[in-house]
Amino acid sequence: MIFSLKNIPENPGVYLMKKKNEVIYVGKAKNLKKRISSYFNRKHDEIKTQELVKNIEDIETIICNSELDALVLENNLIKQYSPKYNILLKDQKTYPYLKITKETFPAIKIVRNTRELRKKDGRFYGPYIQGAFNLKKTLNRVFKIRDCNRNMEKVYLKPCLKYYMHFCIAPCCFKEVYEEYNMMINGTEELLKGKGKDYINLLKNKMKTSSEEMEFEKSILYREQIKELENSVVRQVTESQKNIEEDYFSFEISKNRLFITVLSLREGKIIGKNSTNLSLKNKIYEDVNKTIIMRYYSKNYPPKKIIFSDELEGEKELLKEWFEKSFDRNIEIFFPKILSRKRELLDMAKLNLQDEIETYYRKKTVLENGLTTIYKTLLLKQYPRRIECFDISNISGKDAVASMSVAIEGRTTPKEYRKFKITCKDTPDDFAMMREVVTRRYSKLKIEEFPNMILIDGGLGQINAVGAILESIGKGGIADLISLAKREEEVYKYGESTPYIFDKTDESIKIFQRVRDEAHRFGITYHRQLRSKRVLTSDLDEIHGIGDKRKHNLIEKFETLDGIYNAPLEELKKIVPEKIALEIKKNERKKTR
Repeated sequence: MIFSLKNIPENPGVYLMKKKNEVIYVGKAKNLKKRISSYFNRKHDEIKTQELVKNIEDIETIICNSELDALVLENNLIKQYSPKYNILLKDQKTYPYLKITKETFPAIKIVRNTRELRKKDGRFYGPYIQGAFNLKKTLNRVFKIRDCNRNMEKVYLKPCLKYYMHFCIAPCCFKEVYEEYNMMINGTEELLKGKGKDYINLLKNKMKTSSEEMEFEKSILYREQIKELENSVVRQVTESQKNIEEDYFSFEISKNRLFITVLSLREGKIIGKNSTNLSLKNKIYEDVNKTIIMRYYSKNYPPKKIIFSDELEGEKELLKEWFEKSFDRNIEIFFPKILSRKRELLDMAKLNLQDEIETYYRKKTVLENGLTTIYKTLLLKQYPRRIECFDISNISGKDAVASMSVAIEGRTTPKEYRKFKITCKDTPDDFAMMREVVTRRYSKLKIEEFPNMILIDGGLGQINAVGAILESIGKGGIADLISLAKREEEVYKYGESTPYIFDKTDESIKIFQRVRDEAHRFGITYHRQLRSKRVLTSDLDEIHGIGDKRKHNLIEKFETLDGIYNAPLEELKKIVPEKIALEIKKNERKKTR
């Protein structure tokens, strides 16, 4: 150790435990000296804590004015350093919200970033667990609200394409539509607040009136709007007029694993369940209640009210202060004890949590049985905890890529996937391409970093080729080498010529199929990206005056060839000179003839 316990202050604050200058654990304390000393002056029953103490080489402390300041700082430092022994909710999603901006002519946008939600430049509706993009598209079509980034303080000479597609009434050009536009904004917000039926009834009255007055075009327009709203919008937004915005937060630690389930109510209606789980193996979790809550709401913007189980009641004031300091808003916190609406919904959240736990362990048992069957049937050297699978994707050798998917404990794990751009060939030669990717993946990989199994998409020829490649680079026999033949789903083991046949309903063959199919999907996606970029680039090469830099700028802005061709002339002129922009539009007309 390169620190002295004598020098640690007795103030409240945060401590960073380090090994080789890398932060391995961040904690907070009312009294830093007492807390840090407790790691070294007594025996710990927890193996994880023993392991942590063994690895501590240095401790850095940061003094804070209060326990609350320490709590906020601890949370920020954990996000910054992602220490090995802290709880990290890496897999949490932030669900999309719809935002109506505060401008002269407001726009509608989709927001996923929690930082955006803290801004005061708009009104937010959601979150929408599913269907946010379709909902926004429908609202654009029905109400013709803009979703562009044009400056509404300016008067533009020409509207964009969406005006001609009847998705916007172009307030960027026609400022006289102010009153009509704001009526449409009001209609949008009424729907998002859950007053869909009221607004539809209003439209029905307008349709009836216009029909009686022989204004049939208006009547048809109202009818189409009603149909769109009934089919798409009302299904996705609440119809309750209660201004209720609540989260029901439930969690449990079971067998060294943390499970969280949150029921979300917006405008008085349950809009979804957000569940996650993660391993606590080798993690230190002091003050676990506060830690879990803060990690969760670092990823999910909090509603006006949050309801917790009563065992968290002692943390109420600290949590309220943390929410206020972190989000600059007053969050009400409840711990319902007697039978009430809140208590019933909290019980529902707990019921869902128990279901998540049971489902997880039921699936885990099925996967473990499948892996055990693979291990015993194939007489493997190692239990197949980590499987790496390879696939080659190309058309006549062009834009050839290889992909590697990964399954850990039988579950596909996308964050571990890898993709490889093949450089050795531009003609079809799967064996040469496989040699390149296997060599690139394993030639420099340490033995302890090898997977337990390497899975090849193919039959006897492919597995023998890969086996020879591994032996030629001095890495043969480290991992079990298996292949899955496509036609009959026969399984081959390197060194044997007779295939193994698994029952098609067996979980063991499904594990192989899932990781193989993922490698194929991942590779095809990458191949299409490269092919699209090549086709797009070669098409632009036909236009005089477009070099590499302009090509890059056009692709970055408009993404696809159709995006470039369909872009308004005014938008193209922001990227390239007017003469070249006109050439692009002329080229578009040639292509469509």
